[in-house]
Amino acid sequence: MAKTLGCISLVTDDIKERGPHYTLMRTLESDVIPFAFYEILFLDYLEQRLSEQELLDCFNRICELSKLTWDCAIKLKTFIRRFWSNPYSQTEKEWMESFCKDNGVNAMERVQKLYHFLPK
Repeated sequence: MAKTLGCISLVTDDIKERGPHYTLMRTLESDVIPFAFYEILFLDYLEQRLSEQELLDCFNRICELSKLTWDCAIKLKTFIRRFWSNPYSQTEKEWMESFCKDNGVNAMERVQKLYHFLPK
């Protein structure tokens, strides 16, 4: 939709099954990489724009306002699978490698620090 509209990005709160995020995640040939709100928080954390506590506070506040019963540690595992251990596409893995390189991010160190911080 963002590409069709000529936008650089598109933010939606549509998280239902078979919604825009779901559809884009399964479109392997797309040059669009969709992000859930928690993935944007994790990216901000990787870039050191958020501390561990700030990330958790934002995550919990969004979940509270949206009436979601999500767990941040579980979403971090989902994030790790998506971009490192079991990506949907090679494009996502390559994008994350470029993101980390371009921003001087030591992802392993940052993710481990966050993982140990989060309540399990």
